[in-house]
Amino acid sequence: MNSKLLLLICGFMLLFHQGYAQQSTITGKVIDPDDGLGIPGVNILVEGTTIGTVTDVDGNFNVRANTNDVLVFSFVGYTTQKIEVAGRSIINIEMLADLQSLSEVIVVGYGTQKRSDITGAVASYKAEQLETMPTVSLGQALQGRVAGLAVTNNGSGVEGDNVGLQIRGRNSLAASSEPFIILDGIPYNGRLSEINPMDIASLEVLKDASSAAIYGARAANGVILITTKRGTIGKAKISYDTYFGIDQISNIPDLMDGNSFYNTKVDRYGLGSISQSEQIAFENGVNTDWLELATRMGTRQQHNLSLSGGTEDTKYFISGNYLDAKGVAKNDDLVRTTLRLNVDTKITPWLTLGTSNQLLNTDKSANAANFGSAFTMNPLTTPFQEDGETLTIFPWPEDSFFSNPLEPFNVLNEDKTRRIITQNYLQIDIPFVEGLKFRVNTGYDYRYRAIDTYSGRNTRSGLQQGGVATTNNWQEEDWIVENILTYDKTFGKHTVGFTGLYSAQERWSKNHNLTASGFPSDIMTNYQNNLATVWNPSDSYTQWNYLSQMARVNYGYDSKYLLTLTARRDGYSGFGDATKFGIFPSVAVGWNLDRESFLENIPQITAMKLRASYGENGNQAIAPYSTLPGLSVQNYLDDLRGTAFGFYPSGIGDPSLGWETSKSANFGVDFGLFENRIQGSVDYFMTTTVDLLLNRNISQVNGTGVIRQNIGSTRNRGLDLQISSINIDKRDWKWTTDLTFSFFRNEIVDVGLRDENGNPADDLANRWFIGEPLNVNFSYLFDGIWQVGDDIVNSAQPTARPGDIRVRDVNGDGTINADDRTFIGNAIPDFIAGLNNTVSYKNLSLQFFISTVQGLTKGNELMNPFFDGRARTLNRDWWTAESPNNVWPANRDDSNAFQVQYFGRSNNASFVRLNDVTLSYRLNAPMLSKWKLGRAEVYINAKNLVTITDWEGTDPELGSQRSIPFVKSYIAGFRVQF
Repeated sequence: MNSKLLLLICGFMLLFHQGYAQQSTITGKVIDPDDGLGIPGVNILVEGTTIGTVTDVDGNFNVRANTNDVLVFSFVGYTTQKIEVAGRSIINIEMLADLQSLSEVIVVGYGTQKRSDITGAVASYKAEQLETMPTVSLGQALQGRVAGLAVTNNGSGVEGDNVGLQIRGRNSLAASSEPFIILDGIPYNGRLSEINPMDIASLEVLKDASSAAIYGARAANGVILITTKRGTIGKAKISYDTYFGIDQISNIPDLMDGNSFYNTKVDRYGLGSISQSEQIAFENGVNTDWLELATRMGTRQQHNLSLSGGTEDTKYFISGNYLDAKGVAKNDDLVRTTLRLNVDTKITPWLTLGTSNQLLNTDKSANAANFGSAFTMNPLTTPFQEDGETLTIFPWPEDSFFSNPLEPFNVLNEDKTRRIITQNYLQIDIPFVEGLKFRVNTGYDYRYRAIDTYSGRNTRSGLQQGGVATTNNWQEEDWIVENILTYDKTFGKHTVGFTGLYSAQERWSKNHNLTASGFPSDIMTNYQNNLATVWNPSDSYTQWNYLSQMARVNYGYDSKYLLTLTARRDGYSGFGDATKFGIFPSVAVGWNLDRESFLENIPQITAMKLRASYGENGNQAIAPYSTLPGLSVQNYLDDLRGTAFGFYPSGIGDPSLGWETSKSANFGVDFGLFENRIQGSVDYFMTTTVDLLLNRNISQVNGTGVIRQNIGSTRNRGLDLQISSINIDKRDWKWTTDLTFSFFRNEIVDVGLRDENGNPADDLANRWFIGEPLNVNFSYLFDGIWQVGDDIVNSAQPTARPGDIRVRDVNGDGTINADDRTFIGNAIPDFIAGLNNTVSYKNLSLQFFISTVQGLTKGNELMNPFFDGRARTLNRDWWTAESPNNVWPANRDDSNAFQVQYFGRSNNASFVRLNDVTLSYRLNAPMLSKWKLGRAEVYINAKNLVTITDWEGTDPELGSQRSIPFVKSYIAGFRVQF
């Protein structure tokens, strides 16, 4: 018995020894796959036990575990992961982002909110896409990315700042439709291109009246909130990002060359219309491609260096950015340097100070060619003198009206901008009152731009005027002070939040301009104004003042039922004494359905919230001093004193002028399905804008023919859709998709005119039509070309000839007149959409973005059939009896008697564009650890690769088809973090 007991005890001791021997120390690192950095504070627990640890500031950990154990990794903002030890002693993992948690807290203006608590229509933009798809301008980067935000590229200059932004379309006939922009909590006035995209941490778009109501009279067109990066707790992190790219013109339409221009001109006007220089050029085979001479292959390079880190008390972010871009237009150059310093420091447990500062220096010296002239210039003209280098002043000797399109190359130009933006805050957490805080925000923005140009005698204007010097100095200053009181408290199932605001803002802008001419020589260029014989100075000064109060109350019960009440009172110096202030209220409710018991048994629904809101926002819509009577200068000659000052009334004051007011309702649904593998939101909105600020015609006896009044109204409605999905998420593969879709329909209700029955009437002069959209294409309707054999005599155009443009008799009265003008196509798109896909395998990632605009028709100046023998146009197959067609008329001056604008297939501005493609490779954790790096990535990016469209011209987006053309870009870069 004793021997058996001894053997049993020895067996237990052996098993215990073996079990103990299997336990060992596991080490490793937890990193974020988006930036390759270690994640501090991750909880690591041996499943089924209380044994565990947390990662250090670099994401490293060590824990004792058995070979059969399972480690559980968890951290806020990331999905919990379970990893089997399986005999390993080193385990490195990448934490996968929890999409719902990442978007849980977003900026909403004067603070943040949990997304689950938001009752308004707020869309967020993933700022990390600014890194994976680099761009010069933030405005261009937003195109198609946010549902309800329409971005239109109106030009293709190197700075990329000629973009139009609209949130949910247009509500006002005369006022700007640009959204209100907030940068780090302070109103931002200026170009988006002057904000370094690499500094941006988050971007939110407030679309409905409730979410935007906290900005009251500034928010009628929606609000864009931009927040720059801040420091985080941990050791200092140094990041360097650089890229180099080339730009090439994406499309040039088929324009007349020397032969086609000559033959078209002779065919229309006869050989006698050809000038001597044209004939010589034609015989010598001259074919000047002015566009080719004005363009080049563009290049761009950027270097971005940042330093961030901090302790529990002080956090900092410092960055410097250098951009050197040379556009496809020769001399369209940009050098921009941006410096940023953001610091937050806790002085005491109840006092925090912070600052955000940006310094900007931009150099846009030199002038690009005149592209309007380069597109239309006669190809039988001479760009250079006999030496092949000196530009001709008059490239067409017989027609001195035309200057050389390349003449701007000879104009000396210095164009520099300096800007400082500083935002500072002081926050007091009121002692002894939990949840009560007082904050003072201050902002100061100063911008100075100086342009000096000199046109010497090697230019047309300089030759004619003996040299022309121009000096322009612009100064803008903006300051704001905001006092903000907030209170947030939870009482059992009740959550209450209050925000109160009192703010004052002042902005002024002044300009000094001097144009001088008639100099003895060109030697001293701009520095000889005292020697000029002619001076023409001009000056301007404008000041805006605002005074505002706001109160917002948020209430939530059991995280299910939500209520937001907001009221803001705004005062604007531009209005009359009786209407200087306006009050703009809003209310919004939300219901988190997913927290209700009746949805607990539907596992497919992870999140579901219903939202509804109504509110009013104002639009100042007028410039300062508009309510005051105006005088214009009209000097006259006095027999005794010579020139005497004179003035005449040019504007009538109206102290009753007040705000345009937009009244909006929004109904929305936020959802998450299948454990948030599919997330999104749908919003339907309706807006009525009243008291439009429009000009009314009055008798000239008042000294002016118009007066501005609050008259008229419009309606707008539409739908926004945004969906994100995780299509594949396996060990090595991941595929995600982001889709945005939006449309709107607006219409004019009233413009202040009445018909004989007292009903709202159209304003034909401004092309404002009751019941029609705010923008319309209104013209005679092209109905083909009259052909030989057509019954022209008995038609509505009895005097027409074969080859003339046929106009549709819209009203069928047998006569073509102004009553036959009609609406053609849609001047606003049926819808806009964007689709972004990201596919990754291990450390390799492919991202491509497609945008589309559908159902848009607009005018195209290149499609005008007019030809006068002086300016070239598109190559055209003119109608002839031997070769008839139904598109272009006969090559005669009178073939388009009604000056019909073309709105055919070639005016369809719909398009599908492959905007961005990025292929990137990120070093894995072992390599990063070996080289002591936090992150390292290389990438290549291509922009505007393919555009599918029926448009005939340079590009359907461009406002002018004779401006700098769109480009295709190819970029290579890398980023690294230490």
